[in-house]
Amino acid sequence: MYLTQLQLRNWRSYRNATFSLPVPDKNGKRNVILIGAQNGVGKTSFLMSLYLGMFGREAMHLIEGFRGRNGTEDKFLSYQRLIESILHRPSRETEEPHCSVTLTFEIDDAPVVVTRRWLFKRGGKVRDLDSADGEEVLIEANGRKKLYPNWQDANKRVEELLFPSNVMPCLFFDGEQAQARVEAAGGRALFDAVKALYGTGLLDQLGESLRSYITNEKGKLTRDVGSVRADELEEKRQELDRCKDQLKDIQNSLSEKRRDRTNAEQTREQLENDLYSMVGDKATDVEEYSATIAALTQEESKLHQELVNGVVSLAMPLALSRNARTIVCDLEAEIVRNRWLLLKDEAAAKASAIVESVLPSSGSARVTPPLSISQSNQLRGALETALESLWSPPPEGCAADFRYGFLTDTDRSSVISSIQKSSYGANENLGDIAVDLHRVTTKLEDTRQRFERTRDIQPQLQKLKADLQSTLDQFREVSGIVSGLEHQERGLQNSINDLKAAIGQMEARREAGSPIQEKLDVAQRVRALVDDAKENLIPLCKDALEQQCTEHFSAMISGEYSKFKTRFEADNEPWLEGPKGQQVLLSSLSGAQKRAFGLAFTLAVAGVAQTNAPIVIDTPVGNMDSQYRTRVLQYVSEAAPGQVIFLSHDEEIDDRYASAIRSRIRREFLVTFEPIEDGSGVSTINEDCYF
Repeated sequence: MYLTQLQLRNWRSYRNATFSLPVPDKNGKRNVILIGAQNGVGKTSFLMSLYLGMFGREAMHLIEGFRGRNGTEDKFLSYQRLIESILHRPSRETEEPHCSVTLTFEIDDAPVVVTRRWLFKRGGKVRDLDSADGEEVLIEANGRKKLYPNWQDANKRVEELLFPSNVMPCLFFDGEQAQARVEAAGGRALFDAVKALYGTGLLDQLGESLRSYITNEKGKLTRDVGSVRADELEEKRQELDRCKDQLKDIQNSLSEKRRDRTNAEQTREQLENDLYSMVGDKATDVEEYSATIAALTQEESKLHQELVNGVVSLAMPLALSRNARTIVCDLEAEIVRNRWLLLKDEAAAKASAIVESVLPSSGSARVTPPLSISQSNQLRGALETALESLWSPPPEGCAADFRYGFLTDTDRSSVISSIQKSSYGANENLGDIAVDLHRVTTKLEDTRQRFERTRDIQPQLQKLKADLQSTLDQFREVSGIVSGLEHQERGLQNSINDLKAAIGQMEARREAGSPIQEKLDVAQRVRALVDDAKENLIPLCKDALEQQCTEHFSAMISGEYSKFKTRFEADNEPWLEGPKGQQVLLSSLSGAQKRAFGLAFTLAVAGVAQTNAPIVIDTPVGNMDSQYRTRVLQYVSEAAPGQVIFLSHDEEIDDRYASAIRSRIRREFLVTFEPIEDGSGVSTINEDCYF
């Protein structure tokens, strides 16, 4: 079975587009189709078109945002909203808005075409989805086309021609779905998918048909075999049927209650861990946060002051940036002048004292012969002129006058030092100080918020205690119910075994009283064989599924679990079993390992069911590292029984990983997007292109 064409009309961002998908080459080596598109361009639209194009509302639960919806009315309203959101926005104002998906499959060289079309009122409101006026399905098979009057009949026909709807998520899925399916669905959901493909469903139908046949022939049996022994045998059989029906109901209830008990136990463990974490760590956290806040506050104040000082220090360099050299020279000259004037004043005072001591201004000099007044004055003038040469003329570099007379020599030296420091880039680290201040402020605010949340834990503690007590009560209640149901199950199983033994003994002693009795005996034996076959077939299916899933999973992961085997149980989460009996639940694996297990399960389902249906995977290796991606892509490409369609963006399967599977690639597509108005655009398919 191959998917050979997908046509989309007014489907989200696709206006009118067709994917022409080739079948694998003759030797099956080139079986991969690689479709690249950025997020929001059309990858998810491809996957959604497969779901809704094949099964409409029955597949709605597989679409992100609509998974897990319950209730008939809610499902219908959700389906309406889903279809109305899919219609290409610009087409909503046309005369007869519509969108459609056409899927063409090739089965044994014969095409099967499924076209599902949705009709809208102008403005984008969908018409009645429960009639052909709102949703019509046209199916072409064996050269004949048929328009189905309702979606139920159409979906049954699709299941007959292709595969049941509950199998579809095993073949068409995104990587996160594959991961979530095996992690959360449990063994029962996995077996339901395999059951439809493997044939146990047919045995169920055969068993019910035989039961109906036996019931319809009871009248003939009563006429032909009127002995008490036959009546007693019939009563035993009726009682056996009632016990089986009761056992089935009890087993269904028991499975549900066991799941409830497991969920309650897990919730209890989580709450106990949360409670221990809160009680054990919060006191220490308060002290640590207090110390951290104090240290950060001090560092913030220090950095703030450094930043302020740095900004202030920028004022002088900015103001003096052009005249700094001139000002420094003027200030240095004024320092020289000031020192010269001090020297001059000091020397002048001393010179006056010297002159006064040699030639007193009053009286005559003590020399012989005595000087006349005229001579004394002449000598005094000559001595003063000679002494004045000690400070005159002014030294080199001396200012002619004071320009900054309001400054002292100390102030002038400080100004010169400041100008020189600013010239040598003293504030170059100002940006680093600002970055450090922002970092410290942010960390301080975050620490304060955590401190506030941690400081008062009493309300949280009370809530946790109340939740824990409620969970414990629920666990005890469910455990009591489980014990009661298990007791009933054992009792009914014993009754069934006793009835089977009694019926076997009666049938062995009883002779066929009529052809009808013989037919009924044959029917009963066949029915017993069917029941036995069904009971034996499910373990065979389980063993085959475990074996193949183990092989695929071991080939894709690293060596850590290479010797572990996959194990499934109908009512439990799948797990890995080690060579020494150790168990590893899938929920405890890494995200990449879970995703690899989901892919392994898909390959195992295809192998066990012996189907070569196409496998479509959106973001197959999204959360895997480079080694995982290469290994998983190569293995899935080689192990898949038929077509493999990978949907990827440029950061997932880039050129490196595409090159690793280049020998397996049959065709590549690149979907591009062109916006045409706010909130909408058109996606275009480019064949034989990739990122």
